[in-house]
Amino acid sequence: MSYEAHVTDTAYCYDGSFAGFLCCVFESYARKEIPAEVCPPEEGQLNFFGTRQIFTDEQHARRVAAGLDRLGREVKDRVTTGFLCTDPGKDLTLLRFVRLCFAQGPRAAQMLGDPDAAAAFALERVVDNEACRLIEFIRFEERDGMLGAVIHPKHRILPLLRGHFCSRLPDESFLIYDAAHGTALLHRDGQVRYLAMERYIPGTDETELDWQRMWKRFFKALTIEQRRDEKAQMSHVPKRFWQDMCEMQADLLGFPRGGSCPQSGLRRGGLGVTHSHTPGSRPGTRSASGADARCRHRSCGLCRPGRTPWRGCHRRRASADAPD
Repeated sequence: MSYEAHVTDTAYCYDGSFAGFLCCVFESYARKEIPAEVCPPEEGQLNFFGTRQIFTDEQHARRVAAGLDRLGREVKDRVTTGFLCTDPGKDLTLLRFVRLCFAQGPRAAQMLGDPDAAAAFALERVVDNEACRLIEFIRFEERDGMLGAVIHPKHRILPLLRGHFCSRLPDESFLIYDAAHGTALLHRDGQVRYLAMERYIPGTDETELDWQRMWKRFFKALTIEQRRDEKAQMSHVPKRFWQDMCEMQADLLGFPRGGSCPQSGLRRGGLGVTHSHTPGSRPGTRSASGADARCRHRSCGLCRPGRTPWRGCHRRRASADAPD
């Protein structure tokens, strides 16, 4: 794609706001140049070229925003959504895409054969995909009379979560804390605010903890242990989301780390579980009855699937002691 402006060896530095980015676009047109880099504060200068500080001017930002509105919703959504991406270099990618759209009109959004249009489309897609996943995997807890949740997204996707949860929970007060970027979305009394936060303290209400334990038991009860496939599970629910899902936490059994299972007496280790075996047997050997000497039952969440439980398994003992 040929541009009327020339590519310079100057880097634009701005304050990181969307209005500041629009001012970078305005400056690019005013000087008839394409910068070598567009650097928000968190990235700093990525090259050894000279820098030009771009100050935020609301009037300039409004003029560029009005131009984006005339280009249509598809172009505007691609720019605003792509701006939420945290990948290095996304600011220059979006600036070149905006110039392409001003030159070619709304059809530029469909010109995926152009490298600038394709790169902007990729930014929008990666942010939208993460927002869709978090809508599915987010877990709320009740705390201080409101709902709270913690997420660790790669990108700044809180504005994309706002519409969904405000429409689904219009009468609830809730807070979604983005721990990766130190921001929070607060919905209270029909008003939405974005806050800067440093940390989130989980609730300690016993009723809420009971609900979490019940949810973990329900999650466990639905599991077909013989068909457990952790690799397939990670493909559907990436492992980076597990830390914010209560059913995937290490305390799945409801007893503290280093404590013992109240049903079987098996003890939890630091990150795994330690088992006791039948006297006189080695792990993995078979007893006289043909049963595996190692506990392979998953009913307590401690054993691997696909094997017969050893004689001392609490589920087998419970079934043997049950009245007829």
